[in-house]
Amino acid sequence: MCVDFIHTAIQTWNRIKHGSLTGINLLEESITDFNLLDLQIRHPQEIITRKFSKRKEAKEGADWEWWLGSKGSWLGLRVQAKILDSQKMRYPHLNRSTGYGRQIDLLINNALSHSYPKIPIYVFYNYWNINRFNPPWLCKTFPKIIEMLGCGISEAITVRSILNQGSDKLQDIANVMYPWSCLVCCKGFSSKNEILPLRAFYFIVGAFKSHTEKTEFPYERDKFVLEKAPSYVYKILERQKLTREELKEIKVNRVVIIYKRM
Repeated sequence: MCVDFIHTAIQTWNRIKHGSLTGINLLEESITDFNLLDLQIRHPQEIITRKFSKRKEAKEGADWEWWLGSKGSWLGLRVQAKILDSQKMRYPHLNRSTGYGRQIDLLINNALSHSYPKIPIYVFYNYWNINRFNPPWLCKTFPKIIEMLGCGISEAITVRSILNQGSDKLQDIANVMYPWSCLVCCKGFSSKNEILPLRAFYFIVGAFKSHTEKTEFPYERDKFVLEKAPSYVYKILERQKLTREELKEIKVNRVVIIYKRM
């Protein structure tokens, strides 16, 4: 799975690159669908994605929900994707607002206040001319391959602290951006024997806590690493039909489950 997350990130980098060269520019939503589909095809027994037709992003501030599970342990993530403007070297829609408020605030508040609290994160879709900017390499597991940042990941409260200082520039976001493969295979912040939800949790806490005021970083293991997930997670995992109440409970356009049985 680690290798395939890396492959998908490099593929994203190259897709955006070729799109910019040919004038066939890809949208965030298209890239998200390509990537989630690619991962599910490669791991049909471990990954399942359910997409819902009704758009809910404006109110929730999130594109999809990730549930990482293993051995009676679950970690939920709320995810918003943003694509880099490779000419201006910034994320032009990062400070977007909707009729419900600023998107980043909606993402954070809705993730943390849910009855099943989740960690809000950003996935950044990237390509840029590497001669213009050589980013810091934060990954503690793999040597530097810039194209692995085709899908970069950062915790949302950390991103908000940069945004509140008036910057949406790649040069600033890169200081808190890891390859998204760190979510499933980071060895720098936890034991290699940790199950997936704990490994991902320790990565997020270890990687981003130092970048944010302690009072603003609310992640405690007992609150966010859960023994049970919402009922719709189990039903999606077993490919069962959801009830009307469960459909109402889902407030994002996609739910992605990664379940490692071993």
